Amino acid sequence: MKVRDKLIRAGVRNLRDYGYPDASTDNILTVPVFAAFFRSMLESNLGHGDAADRITRDLIAEIDAAHPDR
Repeated sequence: MKVRDKLIRAGVRNLRDYGYPDASTDNILTVPVFAAFFRSMLESNLGHGDAADRITRDLIAEIDAAHPDR
């Protein structure tokens, strides 16, 4: 499993733990509240190595592109 997929799955798991049972790997980047939560989680995980940080920044950029009004 790719690091990107692991990060997304961890985000979904965290969202569900916080009371968002509808969060899924299909909508975590597109539903605004899910994406905002996931972006915050990603930002707090920066600094764990160049490869992981690159993937994390790519996911943050995807969220920002999907939600430019944020």
